[in-house]
Amino acid sequence: METALLAAGHTVTLLTPASGPAHPPPGIRAVHTIGHWDDLDALTALEPSLPPVGAVATIDEQCIVAAAHLRQLRGLPGLRVDAAHRYTDKHAMKNALDAAGLPVAAHRLVHHADEIPAAAQALGWPVIVKPRAGAATWNTFVVRSEAHLKELVAAGAFDARVPDITGRFHAGHALDSLHEAADGFLVEAFLDLADEYFVDLYVHEGEVLLAAPGRYDQPLLRTVGSASYDTVLPPDHPEARAVTDLARRAAAALGAQTGAVHCEILRTTDGRLHVGEAAARPGGDCITELTGLMFGIDVPTALAALAVGERPALPTEPHYPALTAVMIAAPPGTVTRVATAETIAQRPGVMSATINLRPGEPVPATAGTVTGAGRILYHPHDHTRLDREVAELRAALDIQVTPAPAAAASEH
Repeated sequence: METALLAAGHTVTLLTPASGPAHPPPGIRAVHTIGHWDDLDALTALEPSLPPVGAVATIDEQCIVAAAHLRQLRGLPGLRVDAAHRYTDKHAMKNALDAAGLPVAAHRLVHHADEIPAAAQALGWPVIVKPRAGAATWNTFVVRSEAHLKELVAAGAFDARVPDITGRFHAGHALDSLHEAADGFLVEAFLDLADEYFVDLYVHEGEVLLAAPGRYDQPLLRTVGSASYDTVLPPDHPEARAVTDLARRAAAALGAQTGAVHCEILRTTDGRLHVGEAAARPGGDCITELTGLMFGIDVPTALAALAVGERPALPTEPHYPALTAVMIAAPPGTVTRVATAETIAQRPGVMSATINLRPGEPVPATAGTVTGAGRILYHPHDHTRLDREVAELRAALDIQVTPAPAAAASEH
């Protein structure tokens, strides 16, 4: 987004973590640093030294509240702190959605694993535990019973920090263990899910300029550590209409003003829709890239325009019946064989391929739904046969891995 702002003729000042990148993008006039994004007192102390600006913008989940705080200190338009908290604190988010009459899973706020049985007694076993703030299903898992809870506690599940495989999250709380969270974590009623959808909204002063719906191949909690794919659907797709309407209502309840909103919508096995979560940013992984291809827009340019309060002209007619991002996954170990990106790119329907697997090198680490192994952007030939087409793509990758010693030992 900052590159697009520079290209549009704006002067850009960057605020990064103190241990952030040493070399900012070319064209950045000034770089200021902060130790931790949630240290609002430090931001308040830093604010007088920042240059005059006309807008404060971010598309990074961990910076949403910090950006809103600086806006309010400067009296600038945009998402306010109370709305920023609703988008980043799942406890506040679900309370606001429930108060607006929108369907959400019931939840309780707890501060230690010892409190989960009492919460589960009210909600019913099994339950889902998750952080108040986080991303990529980090530290989110199902607890099926009191016996299962004891196993998880003994295994250290509530004290485990998430490895920062991206190098981007050290200045926030997303990597914290559940027991490290001073404000507690959530125990949520378990929903028996059939499908999980997403909708990216591009909003100007409350008006939705573009709603880009899609679906995950299966609910996200089932994809942790495994292969998955995301598909962007046309707005008039039968599955997308009700999902998009609920996402619009969720954004309105949380405080959509100008910018991007990413909503996740859940469908239970009885056909009912629930709001899962929402974020004041575009979708992660390849969702934003797929949206740009689907509607023929330059997403960074659109985000840059919204960042400064402009109303971009966004087309709403899809260019494809569907577009899919196939996430590449491989078990831990050393890669011994894999197809090249050039080979995969020649297959019918493949628009681009990024393969970060190299023979003789270890498989890149994963964390939650974040994989470092790469992805394939794909135009399905027949959306009703998508599972089979993706399976054929995965077979063509021909990934072979020699297991890591620890993994190999655990199998015997």
